[in-house]
Amino acid sequence: MVDRSELQQKARLVESHRQHLEELQKRMEDVSAVVSEHQITAEILNRLSKMSEEGEASAHITIGSGVTLNYKHEGKKTGTALIDLGGGIFAEREWQDAANIIDKRKDDFIKIHESLLTQAGSIEQRLGTLASEFNAAAEKLQTQNQTVSESTPTEPPKPEKSESKPKKRRRGSGFGGELTLDD
Repeated sequence: MVDRSELQQKARLVESHRQHLEELQKRMEDVSAVVSEHQITAEILNRLSKMSEEGEASAHITIGSGVTLNYKHEGKKTGTALIDLGGGIFAEREWQDAANIIDKRKDDFIKIHESLLTQAGSIEQRLGTLASEFNAAAEKLQTQNQTVSESTPTEPPKPEKSESKPKKRRRGSGFGGELTLDD
């Protein structure tokens, strides 16, 4: 026997899992953006390193507010970049070293993304199971309600007085009296 409170509990679980999945998808988007940024940064640093081996490296560096600086590095000695090592500590590293640090970070973020993807897959699977359980329970409850109403003998309608009572509206039913997740 399925009761309304059990059905409502299943609906709450389904909604909770949906929200969790949405949060994970947002995190995955954020991590993907960070991975892309690290990829671009590593490529720029690697190109600058190769250009410096040829004797001249140049780039346009955006500093914000629509302002871009021209940068030229002459000589075969590689240039340096300030890189955040974590915990608010910055260090000056040669371009290639900075690119290697960025590549390592990018790999770490890719692992995080893969972990989030695995979690999302697991939640999607659980969400599918919960939704199926909810639908089965809702169908069972609806069948029980129909069986009860069919087995109850109906009395002939009594004549009503001229004053009609306002009809009570059944709350939470969708089209055709089907239950929804809001029930």
